[in-house]
Amino acid sequence: MKQQFFKLYLIITVSLIALVLAFGQLYNQFFLEQTPSIQLSVDELALIAQHKDTRINAFNQNELILPDSLQASFDRDGIISVNENGQQFVYLKSDNGAIQRVGPITLISQSKNDWLAFFAFYILLAAMILAFIRPVFRDLGLLQRAAYRFSKKPQRIELDIKPNSSIAPLANTFAHMSDRITQFVQLHNDLSRIISHEIRTPLSRMRFALSISECETEESIQIERDIDEIELRLEQYLSFARLEHQQSVFNQEKTNLTRLIETEIHKFELYKELKFSVKLDVINAYCEASFMAIAVQNLLINATKYAKHTILIHSAEESDFYTISVTDDGPGLPINADALIEPFKQGEGDKLASGYGLGLYIVHRIASWHGGVISLANNTDTGGAEIAIRWPKSGK
Repeated sequence: MKQQFFKLYLIITVSLIALVLAFGQLYNQFFLEQTPSIQLSVDELALIAQHKDTRINAFNQNELILPDSLQASFDRDGIISVNENGQQFVYLKSDNGAIQRVGPITLISQSKNDWLAFFAFYILLAAMILAFIRPVFRDLGLLQRAAYRFSKKPQRIELDIKPNSSIAPLANTFAHMSDRITQFVQLHNDLSRIISHEIRTPLSRMRFALSISECETEESIQIERDIDEIELRLEQYLSFARLEHQQSVFNQEKTNLTRLIETEIHKFELYKELKFSVKLDVINAYCEASFMAIAVQNLLINATKYAKHTILIHSAEESDFYTISVTDDGPGLPINADALIEPFKQGEGDKLASGYGLGLYIVHRIASWHGGVISLANNTDTGGAEIAIRWPKSGK
């Protein structure tokens, strides 16, 4: 903010100085009729009057020989000042062409007072500009710091800005906005807690029903695993919400990425009609394991909705990045593919679309938390969608 303040201050000051100088030149050129003159002190004028016989002499035009440039100035103005042998003389031309020489005399030189007044005026002008814009930038600095604190922790902001400040309306609007956003965040947190409670209740009943059932089929075992998975994901999504608002710390650690991906693939064993082709070239990687598992799961869920027969899962390691890609052999990406990473957006004309359009948005957010990106493309071999996340190996 200081840099912007000095930049604006310099621009305004230089612009006003240039404007004043330009106006002065225009005024002198068009409005001020300047009469040629030479300045004498009162004492010098008294001496000339006292010794007029020796100090005022008459000349004829042909007796005065001057350089061409000086002669032109004399003809135009009727007065010139000439230095002869270290003494100052003034030549005057009357209307009838007679020439008078006055001197030797001592002229009043242009003193430094003119320059002093010149600089004093512009220093005063610069001080007035500073007094005008400094309070504005001081209040803008307060607003900037408040906005930064709000980005770290959303809460209502009270700004110490006077009502007569130039940015008081902006500050009031910002305070009102912070209040509304804080209310929405609180509502989001309350809804998360309510959903957590309401979902756990039917899950508990389902688990109880399975526990008293004498049926120990593979399907019942898988259902119990799914219940465990729902409860685990519920906790993770609540953590997701907290992390979205930066209310917890996001830590990346060395993780067995191969085991993580295989665990997520194992949860889709009931999809007997689909073949999962796995090529995992990365064993260990730096990531936040629980959230990376959510990202992989969402990529697999998205692929199972569109795949016909095969889903390809590939992990790769480059010099500075890790990559996880999931490819299906479905119809490919819709026209508005880029919109799929936005919340509550689905593909145009996508007859298979279901849910709330949050899956790829969650993957996108998790990738961004890792400092990475999500990419969407159509695979040339399968014809289906290929969605990948790529994040740096630094672990930061």
